[in-house]
Amino acid sequence: MQKRMLPLRARKPHLYGTRRLEAGDEYEAPVEQAIALVADRRADFIKAKKKEAVAPVAETTPAPEPVEVQDAPSHETETSIDALRLEATQLGIDVDRRWGMTRLRYEIDQARER
Repeated sequence: MQKRMLPLRARKPHLYGTRRLEAGDEYEAPVEQAIALVADRRADFIKAKKKEAVAPVAETTPAPEPVEVQDAPSHETETSIDALRLEATQLGIDVDRRWGMTRLRYEIDQARER
């Protein structure tokens, strides 16, 4: 059986269990301990926050129209990371194996501009 826990806010610095609490820290304690802490003026009760109700989605909402995706240029889809590494090496770039396709394309473009 699980004990009921009450939310508390520390009024002044004190120890609770193994934690060092500062004024304003929020925590939970079992009912008996919570009452004792409030009576000693070490903590105050906090009103439990109500969970927000999620509004149901209206069924009258029209479904979004499918969007047509344009095909990417074929030369980019055929280019693999190995091909980019080869091209970069041929341009005299010291390729790092961690680089992805974006970085390789950037380095290749930079080398071509020089």
